[in-house]
Amino acid sequence: MIDPNGQTVLLGRYSKPGFVFILNSQSQNLPTRISLLELAQSGKDHPAWEELLGYYEPFIGRILVHMGVARSDLDDVCQLVLMRLWKDLVNYQYQPQRARFRTWLSYLIHSTLVDWHRKQGRNQTTVSSDSIEFGEVLMGQSELELRIQAEWKEYIVNLALERLKTIFSGNAVDVFVRSVEGQSAAEISQQLNISEESVYVLKHRVKKRLVREAHELRRELELPDDNR
Repeated sequence: MIDPNGQTVLLGRYSKPGFVFILNSQSQNLPTRISLLELAQSGKDHPAWEELLGYYEPFIGRILVHMGVARSDLDDVCQLVLMRLWKDLVNYQYQPQRARFRTWLSYLIHSTLVDWHRKQGRNQTTVSSDSIEFGEVLMGQSELELRIQAEWKEYIVNLALERLKTIFSGNAVDVFVRSVEGQSAAEISQQLNISEESVYVLKHRVKKRLVREAHELRRELELPDDNR
C-alpha cells in the first residue's frame, strides 16, 4: 500500500512477526520486461515453467496452510493446484476490473480445494488441529483473493531479503534487519562492534538494493495486470 508520504509499505515476516519494510514507490518505474508467468503462458513446455514452479509452489503451499489444509495432505493438494495452473494458465486472459491474475489464481485454488474435499469425502479431520476451522477452509473467493494479495507482498519481500544475503557480505543485512526492528544506530554499533557511521551507510545501501530486488521479483513473477 502507499502511505501518505508516497512510500510503499509492505508487511513481512523475515525473522519476527510484524516485520515492516518501507520500499520507495519510485522504483516501480524500473524498465519492464517479460515475466516468467508470461513466458510460461506461451506454452506448457516452456523452460520457464520449472523456474516458475520453484517460486510458486512454496507460496501456494503457504496459502493452503492458511486455508486449513492438514500438513499430511499439503503436498497432494499443492500438486493438484500446480497441475491446474500448468493446464489453465495458457488460456488465461486479462479482463480489466473483472479477472486480474490474482483473482483468477484465487478461484483456481479455491475450486481445486473444494473439488479435492468432495472427492475425499472427508470431514473436519481433513483440517489440521492447529489451523483454522473447517468452515473457513472454503472461504469466499473475494476473501481468499485479499489473503493472497497480502501473503504475496510478504513473500516477495522475504525472497528479496534472501537474495540480499548472497549480495552483501559481513553485517550489512543484519544491520538493516536490526534497524527496521527498532534498534538505534548506537545499539547496533555497540552490538556489532562497528561505527555508527557504518550503521547508517549499510542501512541505506541494503534498503536501496531491497527496493530494486523486490520490484525485480515482481517483474519476474507477476503478470502486468498485477504489477501495479
